Amino acid sequence: MKLFIPMAGKGTRLRPFTLTCPKPLLQINDKTIVEHLINQISSKLTAQIDEIIYILGDEAYFNSNIVNSLTLIANKYNAKTKVYRQLDQLGTGHAIMCAEDSLEGPSIIAYADTMIQGQISIDSGVDGIIWVKKVKNPSSYGVVSLDEKQNITDLVEKPQSYVSDLAVVGIYYFKDISTIRDELKIHLNEKLSPGKEYLLNYGIERMIKNKKVFKSQEIETWMDCGTPRLLIESAKKIMNSQINSKVNNSFAKTGNVKITQPVFIGKNVKIKDSTIGPYVSIGDDTDISNSNIESTLIYKSVKVSNADIKNSILGAYSVYDGSNKEIFLGDYSQINDNEYN
Repeated sequence: MKLFIPMAGKGTRLRPFTLTCPKPLLQINDKTIVEHLINQISSKLTAQIDEIIYILGDEAYFNSNIVNSLTLIANKYNAKTKVYRQLDQLGTGHAIMCAEDSLEGPSIIAYADTMIQGQISIDSGVDGIIWVKKVKNPSSYGVVSLDEKQNITDLVEKPQSYVSDLAVVGIYYFKDISTIRDELKIHLNEKLSPGKEYLLNYGIERMIKNKKVFKSQEIETWMDCGTPRLLIESAKKIMNSQINSKVNNSFAKTGNVKITQPVFIGKNVKIKDSTIGPYVSIGDDTDISNSNIESTLIYKSVKVSNADIKNSILGAYSVYDGSNKEIFLGDYSQINDNEYN
């Protein structure tokens, strides 16, 4: 089984945290977003993922360090690594076709800003599977339309009238991905109207018209990491699922320290006279003192003091000594409000 992960975007909605780090490599607890995705898929499959194909943007942003990090992740799952580049952002279909040389055999496509929890199983009797989640407002999503046999008949983007409440989460299985490769090759030869893109859905819709059988499979939890607030909410769900897992929660404690689970604490963390949790993730080499912190992501090598924060994100190597209740502080940034009080 091959796993294709398109991740050429620059995560502009998650700035400032994605100014130097691609969104899929942002950390939640002990793993990056993309590793959570790979783990969630591989742990549910009976088939072995033999190769992970990453589709990245330009080398100025997705540099050799990023490639090395992604290779190490694939190595953890005993999978080979292949990297392709999407230098022009021309749509999801274009992204997949940037990996044209690898488009053959049983494959899964999974977008890197998607995380899931729940069943992932492959029905060898169908040509494709699209994973979905029931939503309350289907007009805000792409949804699948089903016939009486529960086969997918259409993909409808943000329907104004009701089609179904099964939203596409961004994970797809193909019994032989070369079939959609051939359809997308035709699509990419078309001249697009201004503002239009080459879409993966085009290839799926062409396959369905050619009598290929696609089924939907509903997952339990769908987590979106597209904005800082969505990232925090997704982190909460990850922490709830790992509350009984053995993670490194050892740290240097000084004075009165209270930890309310779920909390993830990285290596070489120091905490003094502080209340931490619930739903706090603390990166390696972080120093916290005289603070109350809840529902917050703190990346590595951060110094926090005299803070009372909630629903916040503190970027790597940042320093925060302030009075804000909610704060989004980018990497290497510094706020020392209390110096002036």
